[in-house]
Amino acid sequence: MEWLIFAVLGTWLIVSALGVVFVKNPVHSILFFLSSLLAMAGIFISLGAELLAGIQLIIYAVAIVVFYVLVITTIPWEKVKRFEGFYKKELIISAPALVILFILMAYMVLKGKFATPVGVIKDNVREVGKTLFTSYLFPFEVASVILLVAMVGAILLGRREEG
Repeated sequence: MEWLIFAVLGTWLIVSALGVVFVKNPVHSILFFLSSLLAMAGIFISLGAELLAGIQLIIYAVAIVVFYVLVITTIPWEKVKRFEGFYKKELIISAPALVILFILMAYMVLKGKFATPVGVIKDNVREVGKTLFTSYLFPFEVASVILLVAMVGAILLGRREEG
């Protein structure tokens, strides 16, 4: 029964992620993004990581989606329309990297032992906090810097040109 729940949530997540990438309307893209966050929270709950599901919903589904809505409302869309089109050079450059990454991830899923449980976690909050602020402190700070750069970029894009 667990694999059925995971399959449904995984399919929901993949379809939502593809919707984020391929939908042209930015509001629909945000809705697909919110849908993918909800599916990921469901996967976390099915794995017994209730804290991660809560963090996923509180931080991402509320704060980040509101941030994206603010960014969409501040961007002057006449500037963005100039860059519409199909990016052939970017596709040619990124296609081999995507194929290699897909092969590596498929190998990890089929042969890897990264998902074997190591034991029962007694205190979910303490373990996540200890892991986050010891082993994953650098990626945590990099994510903070990326969000700061995105916020500054949104402000610069949304700024009215003077003159």
